[in-house]
Amino acid sequence: MTGEQSRLLRVGDRVSWHSSLTDLGTVVETTWNGVTIDWDDGQTTSIQHNDMAQIERVPPNLF
Repeated sequence: MTGEQSRLLRVGDRVSWHSSLTDLGTVVETTWNGVTIDWDDGQTTSIQHNDMAQIERVPPNLF
């Protein structure tokens, strides 16, 4: 996603890495410069908005 798309993410949104159905996470924090994602594998990552090219929003009706 683009930086502009990343700025629209909200806490609770589901995301994936490279559109994977197994590398999934949940947005747990949004700030002026990025988001924090709790990945389902137990890792937590903070990513700046303009570095979100590898991340995709998961459609809410997928699960």
